Amino acid sequence: MYKKIISYLMVLSFLLLVNTACQSQAKQIDSVIEKLNKITAMEQQFFKAGEQIQELEIQELECYEKIFSFKVNEIDKRQTTAKKAITLLNERKGMIEEESKLIHKIDIKIEELQTINIETKDAEFRKDVNEFILTWKKRTTKYDQLNKKYQEAIKIDLTIYNLLSQKKVELKNVKNKTKNTNVVYKDVIKINDRLNLYTQKLNEQRKDIYEKYGK
Repeated sequence: MYKKIISYLMVLSFLLLVNTACQSQAKQIDSVIEKLNKITAMEQQFFKAGEQIQELEIQELECYEKIFSFKVNEIDKRQTTAKKAITLLNERKGMIEEESKLIHKIDIKIEELQTINIETKDAEFRKDVNEFILTWKKRTTKYDQLNKKYQEAIKIDLTIYNLLSQKKVELKNVKNKTKNTNVVYKDVIKINDRLNLYTQKLNEQRKDIYEKYGK
C-alpha cells in the first residue's frame, strides 16, 4: 500500500517538474519574442529615417540639376538654388546622424536579446535567435561602412554647392569635384546593396522565428 502511494507521489512529482519546466521554457521563449517585437518596432523608426534621407536626396538632386539649367547671366538664381541645396544637404546630414543613433540604440537591445537568449533551454529556438543576432551584427558593421563612405560623399557635395553659390564659378573645379563625388557614390551604392541583402536575410529569419514560435 505504501509502495503504491510512494510510486504515485513520485509520478506526480515528476509530472509537476515536467509541467514547471515546460512553463519555464514557454516563459523564456515569450520573453525573447517580446524583446524581438521591441527591436522590430524600433527598426521601423530606423527605416523611416532612411526614407526621409532619400526624400532629401531627391530634392537636393533637383536643385543640382536646376543650377545647370540656368543661363550664364542668371547668377542670382544659381546662387539662391545652390544655397537651398546646402540647406537640404545639412538636413540630410542631420538625418543621417539620427539614423546612425537609432541603429546603435537597437544594437543595445540586440545585446539584451543575446543575454536573455542564452538562458533559453529550447536548443532550436536558441539557435534560430542567435543566427538572427549574428546577421544583425553583420548588418550594423556594413551600415557603419556605408555611413563612413556616405559622410565622405557629403563633404564633397558641400564643396560643390559652395563653389556654385559664389558669384564667379570655375566650372573646371566643379567638374573635378563632381568626378570625385561620382566615384564615392559608386562605392556607396555597392555597400548599400550588400546592406540590403543583410536586411532581407534578417526579415526572413525573423519571419521564420515568428512562424515557428508565435509573434
